[in-house]
Amino acid sequence: MPVQVTIETASKAEAQLIAEGLPMRAEARVWRGFGVIRVGTKSNQETNALIDAVARGFHEHSLKWARVRYGDEERVFKSNGKSVR
Repeated sequence: MPVQVTIETASKAEAQLIAEGLPMRAEARVWRGFGVIRVGTKSNQETNALIDAVARGFHEHSLKWARVRYGDEERVFKSNGKSVR
C-alpha cells in the first residue's frame, strides 16, 4: 500500500543531511522555515527502512529534532540536550 511520508527538521540544511542518507532519491525543501522532505513508499517494509534511515541520520549528525509523518502516524526524534562526542 503506497504511503506519503513527510520528514521535517529544524532547517533545510538538516533536512539535506537526512536526505543524503535515505534509501531513495529525495530533495530537501523549506516550508514555513522548517526543512522538509516528501517521499512516497510502496510498502510497510520500505516505510520502516526509511524511518530507520532517518533515525541513523538524526543520531549521526546530532540533530536537535526530526519528525517523520506517514499515514496517520508519526515518529519524533529529539535530543536530550547533551552532546556525545
